[in-house]
Amino acid sequence: MASLAGSIQCANNAKDRALGIYWERCFCDIAADHGFVLTALQIGRGESATWHSKTGKQWSTYVLPDITVWTCPGQHHEIKHKNPTSHESFGLEQYRFAALLAFAQVTQQDVLYTIHNHDLSGGREARGNALEHWLTANILELDRRWTFSGKTSSWVNGQRRDGIPIYYWSSSMWQPLGEYWAAMARRRIVADSPLWNHAGG
Repeated sequence: MASLAGSIQCANNAKDRALGIYWERCFCDIAADHGFVLTALQIGRGESATWHSKTGKQWSTYVLPDITVWTCPGQHHEIKHKNPTSHESFGLEQYRFAALLAFAQVTQQDVLYTIHNHDLSGGREARGNALEHWLTANILELDRRWTFSGKTSSWVNGQRRDGIPIYYWSSSMWQPLGEYWAAMARRRIVADSPLWNHAGG
């Protein structure tokens, strides 16, 4: 019986990961269509891509976001395919949020929790991919602004675990991904203007 349960668990994990990879690729398609240069950091790996820091003799290891957009000034996206909860919230495991927050503080670049909201695309199993289905929120803006926390079941290192601490935020804290990219384009135009460069120099 334990062997059967383990086989089911592995199958469910594989199915969930395949769905996640599909939507990571869909994000890459959308971003590339908008002229961004990027790397999918987690696709095609047996283990998660990580970053490391050292304090004294103690090393710390954190999981990287799913997608890095290299186009200046840089973006790092944690990708999820989900819909809001019944209380109109989006959740994220506390350990993942802590890793993303630390990465944002170190890089001083935008680290974003980016969601393909399948309520907008016809359901969890639908495969339509349009910019209008995508929402994003800056991790720094989510810090200490969760509406409540709780416990959930989640995959951790390929194992299904119960009692994983999770934060929830109001879905109103997310903006359309297209709006975020439009605002970034405006910032780049200002930063590249001769007047701005003269004033900054």
